[in-house]
Amino acid sequence: MMRRAILLPLIGLSIAACTDGTVLHSYKPLPADGWDKRDTICFDVPQTETDINGTLLIGLRTTSNIGMQDVVLAVEQIGETASLCRCDTIRYPLTDAEGNALSKGVNTHQYETQHIPFHIQKGQSCSVHIHHLMRKETILGISEVGIRISRN
Repeated sequence: MMRRAILLPLIGLSIAACTDGTVLHSYKPLPADGWDKRDTICFDVPQTETDINGTLLIGLRTTSNIGMQDVVLAVEQIGETASLCRCDTIRYPLTDAEGNALSKGVNTHQYETQHIPFHIQKGQSCSVHIHHLMRKETILGISEVGIRISRN
């Protein structure tokens, strides 16, 4: 009986830990020869069963020698009727003034942006489009771009 009294709360905690509110978490690779200014990375958010009022995080995975202090991204949230719901411009710091990475890692570094508000109504779907706004036409050193949508 005592074993059951301890086991049930532990099972409940483990289930709660697994349900962190993540709706979608996905990464897409970028071309090895660089991310061209005209290359837009698109993520489809499937039709939802409930309203989602949450946050969107953009993730970047980079090589250890990224060669730039920061990157500027355009993040567009587009509804299923192709109406633009939201567009954000994000300055994404990657290194400090001395060129040291602001993340942990050896050969690959992972970064996540600040929280961006994300809203979608029940029964709707949308997509998230990301492209860079850097002066260089092609930027090197970013290997993957991802998104994570979480409920508040």
